[in-house]
Amino acid sequence: MSWARAFLERYLRIPSVSAQRTGMREAVTLLLETFRELDCDVRVIETAGNPVVFAEKKAPGAKKTLLVYNHYDVQPPEPFEEWISQPWVPTERDGRLFARGVADNKANLAVRLGALKALGGRLPVNLKFTVEGEEEIGSPSLAGFVASNREMLAADACLWETGGKDEQGRPDIICGVKGILHAEAVARGPSRDLHSSVGVAVPSPAWRLVHALAGLRAPDGVVTLPGFYDKVRRADKADRQALAAMPYDEESRKKLYGIDGFLGGLSGEDLKEALVFKPTININGLTGGYQGPGSKTVLPKEARVKFDVRMVPDQDPKEVEAALRKFLAPYRVELVDVHGYPPARTPVDAPVVKAAVDSARDAYGKEPWLLPLMPASGPMYVYRALMPCVSFGAGHPGANIHSPNENVVLADLEPAEKHMARFVERFALL
Repeated sequence: MSWARAFLERYLRIPSVSAQRTGMREAVTLLLETFRELDCDVRVIETAGNPVVFAEKKAPGAKKTLLVYNHYDVQPPEPFEEWISQPWVPTERDGRLFARGVADNKANLAVRLGALKALGGRLPVNLKFTVEGEEEIGSPSLAGFVASNREMLAADACLWETGGKDEQGRPDIICGVKGILHAEAVARGPSRDLHSSVGVAVPSPAWRLVHALAGLRAPDGVVTLPGFYDKVRRADKADRQALAAMPYDEESRKKLYGIDGFLGGLSGEDLKEALVFKPTININGLTGGYQGPGSKTVLPKEARVKFDVRMVPDQDPKEVEAALRKFLAPYRVELVDVHGYPPARTPVDAPVVKAAVDSARDAYGKEPWLLPLMPASGPMYVYRALMPCVSFGAGHPGANIHSPNENVVLADLEPAEKHMARFVERFALL
């Protein structure tokens, strides 16, 4: 068993779920031990929330410094009944390793540390690591941490925490992430649930919420919130070239997702453009009134929805929040528990991106492809304000991130570790 896999299996046994406030200190303790084993200077920096682990490995005579970002927190494992094996017991099956958090994103830290160990005294750049514990709950403490420690975090570029390969085994190089706004909205009505017979005369908060939501997005997915698209940045020529070269196996993805077709009949270049360059609003869950077995005819006293908004450059979460509040007000729907962060990206032709592409070609023996903007989100903006960022990793399309039976392909760990090693070597030459 490789060093990286041995560390990974220990790491995966820690139930570090930030949403449930479990396993945080245990994860920090393991990271402290591991960075010390790798001869790094390491410290734990407390925040208003979960602590950040900062580690540094200096290379004598190095002219470049690379900052590596990861997170030790993971998503909740529920629903447990859909797991084939226990989420906190790393289990090898059919060439994959299954556990909660293995793809998002504990394996990526494992292969980065494995590369550091393999390079040993040949490390050509200074390395700095920040491993936070709140990414899965929106990174509420990260911006303050970075603002208070800018000198400590100074670097020439940042390697972000995610990435993988496509169905044909071609590695992706990610240049940015969408922003996100998480929100809960509530419509309130009578002081208690009422008999449904009064629905002919008493306003229903459930119906008010449904009507409000229907006004936010058309059936084809186009967001109808006024002004929503006003600041969306257009893709430039380099972006268009990257998009045209971007592989996307539609039939494989439909099978993977268990769907018959994509929203609004999207396909081809339009589908790829939507995934990469277009924002959206998505409902995460709806609740209101009676949800138990059988029937109970009530007019509920309130109804709630949890939703997220995925934003692209140059949309601003504060402006989107203000537009949502204005739109929902006539429906007497209130936004509560709102948080999020803006999008961030590095140009696809930046030198650090080229270093990532060239090193991926060396490590995998296949031509990598560029993803200008990842459809998902992350708090990259706090580092992108200081330096260019790029991302790659050990994931794959069937990793089941945020779902039961999360996994990585074991055979992917070695080339991902090699990619990291080759990347720092090429980065040193920039």
